[in-house]
Amino acid sequence: MLDPDWFGDVDAERDHFRDLLDNVVVEAIDCQEDEIPDRVGEADLLLSHYTGVSAEVMDATGCQVVSRYATGIDGIDVDAATERGVRVTRVPTYCNDEVGTHIVSLAMALSRGLPMYDASTEDGTWEWDLAAPIHPPERQTFGFLAFGNKAQAAAERARALGFDVASHDPYLSDDELEAKGATPVSFEELLDISDVLSLNTPLTDETEEMIDADALARLDDNAILINTSRGRVVDETALINALEADELRGAGLDVLAREPPDPDNPLLSRDDVIATPHAAWYSTGSEETLRRRGTEIAVAALRGEEVDGLVNTDVLGEA
Repeated sequence: MLDPDWFGDVDAERDHFRDLLDNVVVEAIDCQEDEIPDRVGEADLLLSHYTGVSAEVMDATGCQVVSRYATGIDGIDVDAATERGVRVTRVPTYCNDEVGTHIVSLAMALSRGLPMYDASTEDGTWEWDLAAPIHPPERQTFGFLAFGNKAQAAAERARALGFDVASHDPYLSDDELEAKGATPVSFEELLDISDVLSLNTPLTDETEEMIDADALARLDDNAILINTSRGRVVDETALINALEADELRGAGLDVLAREPPDPDNPLLSRDDVIATPHAAWYSTGSEETLRRRGTEIAVAALRGEEVDGLVNTDVLGEA
């Protein structure tokens, strides 16, 4: 198991594996990707939270399964895995409610001006209109770039507050988006109409820095950007420039391009930015689900079984 410090221990994983497999050895190894061949040696299954797994790592370890204990699989060379018959797994359905709540919490804190009010009262200022203008939710649109399970959970909460909901998702038809409660729009229209723009897309070659200077310029000067997907979906330099020029109301960022971030990252010291440490997924319940379900999916893939969470299903015949 790679990057074991993420949870503090691997006791839960060790217990789950022992319940599911005979004669299993679970080792916790904290190392960088290029250190894996020397530190790990041979392994049937590699479990990772953040550490990348390349073709070279697969060849060196002879692994049969690479399991990502998360929803996203960026950093894992899925094409190389498929060529080698290595199964790649993830945990697709957990923390939907947690992330949905986090998205709306960030949005409402910034919409209501809470960071600005908090900073000003701490400095001795007592002005109710310091964060003006504050518009009520029923006059605003909550837009989603991609509309998967977590975005849908956030949209349910946003609608309950009075927001209109719109989404651009090229992998869902207009009928599907409407059935899920979102008005389908183009990417450009999403930028034009969103008072709150929530990024929920995976990180791919297509989406990397998709939110660049041009995209940010299309947002209203009172708009709020929320990112709980991956940090590199946003061009951080362009975001800093937009905030400094008062071209955005604020940004709620659970993810950054580099994690942990550099201490001098300008985004961390702004009153119009709320930064949380990739924590949107977390509750005690979601952690338990992630560790148990991640293990179950990995073992099912190791056995060559069809399971929700297997990314490259075309390797099943090579079990």
